[in-house]
Amino acid sequence: MGPETENRKPVALFMAFGTKGDIYPISAIAAAFASDQKQYRVVLVTHSAHQNLSSHLEQRHVMFLGINSPPVLSVCENYGSGSQELAFSQQKMIATRDHRQECYSAVEGIFGHDSTMEGDFILINFFALEGWSLAELFHVRCVVAAPYVVPYSAPSSFESQFRREHPLLYKYLQEADSNQVSWKDVAHWMWPLYTENWGLWRSDVLYLSPFPFTDPVTGLPTWHDRPPSPLLLHHRRVS
Repeated sequence: MGPETENRKPVALFMAFGTKGDIYPISAIAAAFASDQKQYRVVLVTHSAHQNLSSHLEQRHVMFLGINSPPVLSVCENYGSGSQELAFSQQKMIATRDHRQECYSAVEGIFGHDSTMEGDFILINFFALEGWSLAELFHVRCVVAAPYVVPYSAPSSFESQFRREHPLLYKYLQEADSNQVSWKDVAHWMWPLYTENWGLWRSDVLYLSPFPFTDPVTGLPTWHDRPPSPLLLHHRRVS
């Protein structure tokens, strides 16, 4: 550990994507955290469309980092023909690629130059799952927070297919202790990370294993390195 790492503050990086209802609660948590934990450098990564938050956050010592992707990728109502549907599919693919590259660059700019510290972490909402893989890449803790219930659910065949295709990984997750990432986490909210959509990005761009908790060379579960629970934090409004 060099002198620059020894002198820097631990980093709390909050990454949240979506519309205002998804972003504002996370930004409020970031601001409150910065006020309470002054030993941290606090950063919010979100869509540039929420730039109006930046001055408010800066007053509370939270750095705003904007990503150019829109909160919602609009679909024109006249998309009906096959060629138009293909055009939108290509548009979405390019937007996703660019969005993930910007996220990678943002996190690399924060964690990629110094050795990480024990207190460093990335907090994500459910629309910022790229943060999970980036936390893995840069060896920092990942925390998941959401002001709502999980906005998606696994297909009914997901568990049986997972157990058939990844029997050792399924066993690994089933045997996890209560304070470790387990199959309950995967079934509840992590399952998209085991789809091809994320697997290709992890392997082709980040050079991680396609599936979390597996070795990139052997493909076997990382029995020797079980991660702790991601501290899934839910906030429910009480009427």
